[in-house]
Amino acid sequence: MVNKKVILSAYSCDPSKGSEPGNGFNWADQLSKYGHQVYCITTSKGKEAIEEARKNNPNLEVAYVDLPFGLDKMYYWTQLGMYMHYLTWQWLAYRHAKQAHKKMNFDLTHHVTWGSLQQGSFMYKLPIPFIFGPAGGGQKAPEAFKHYFNQHWTTEIKREKISVLLQKLNPACKAMIRRAKIVLATNLDTLNMAKAMGAKNVEHILDAALPSTFFEDTEMPTRNNKTELKLLWVGRFLPRKGILLVLEVMNELKKHPNITLTVVGDGEMRDAFLTKCKEYELENQINWVGKVPFAQVKSYYASHDAFFFTSLRDSSPAQLIEAMAFGLPIITLDLHGQSLMVNSDKGIKVSVQKPEKTIEELTNFIVKLDHNRDELLRLSENAYLYAKDQTWPKKIKLVSERFYQ
Repeated sequence: MVNKKVILSAYSCDPSKGSEPGNGFNWADQLSKYGHQVYCITTSKGKEAIEEARKNNPNLEVAYVDLPFGLDKMYYWTQLGMYMHYLTWQWLAYRHAKQAHKKMNFDLTHHVTWGSLQQGSFMYKLPIPFIFGPAGGGQKAPEAFKHYFNQHWTTEIKREKISVLLQKLNPACKAMIRRAKIVLATNLDTLNMAKAMGAKNVEHILDAALPSTFFEDTEMPTRNNKTELKLLWVGRFLPRKGILLVLEVMNELKKHPNITLTVVGDGEMRDAFLTKCKEYELENQINWVGKVPFAQVKSYYASHDAFFFTSLRDSSPAQLIEAMAFGLPIITLDLHGQSLMVNSDKGIKVSVQKPEKTIEELTNFIVKLDHNRDELLRLSENAYLYAKDQTWPKKIKLVSERFYQ
């Protein structure tokens, strides 16, 4: 394989953080360690952590681009201000890349974060092959579940309207999709949207992965507990994460006091969560521990039996791979990225047509796991084996061999 000189556009990039910032840095770091010469363009938000992490890596160069005249404050104004900050940064990053290409003659350019189809990238304007993604953006929360958002459903509707507007008017979106060598989509919703917008070549690939070092001190825990079934939910208390749906299920499981739930996280739905817990009298079955460091999250993965993931809009959730790396079967919804990551060998994904049916299916499956520990073990082993295959080196090898040549 011939290694390439790559301009990597990573608006969000910080090795000290998880989610999208962590993904941005992992792309830069792992592509360069694979042998490519990577010129990563990002903001200066994660500069200190980036410079520390890229020491002794001659294949990775990082350029920091920020908005002039104090306009970086725009990011914090409103959601619309955040989008405007991103679009302005993308244009400045392209102008920087254009000058860098004249000096260094790159082979291709690849945009990785933000991974949103509608928000796009101007990097397609460079006279070299352009790869976009993995990206989401095609996901919509099912309207039948809007009451789980409480008053935040109006914000969800506004987000969708902005999404439609960006598809039509964002100069970094429509032309970019048509001119990209390939668009990598994290779920089928986004894949179909890209095709409908004129993408010539679209393929599915997860944006979540684990470093190989994740497994150095991790083994699939032996779960010999026959008397208690310990469920785990991890995430920010965002309206779209479906934490109130979880409580509906736990309310149905009150007749099974040996089935308990640990909730790790905090956020804007906290008051609604605590109010509903009290209303349903779930204090004895639910242990809320709040927000904790990731090292402690790992200890929760290792000490529980199955992982609850109830997000009503998500691209390609990294928590699922993390949980499966500890042998946790997944209990989730047949929706978006999680629908592609979970099957009957690793857990369950239930329908999202009617909330009543969803709650019934989730409840029945959990009771089944409680009664059949051999099935729990089978799912646990398969989940662990799947996660072992979802590492950054394997992802980079796949992308390099299939899309960089």
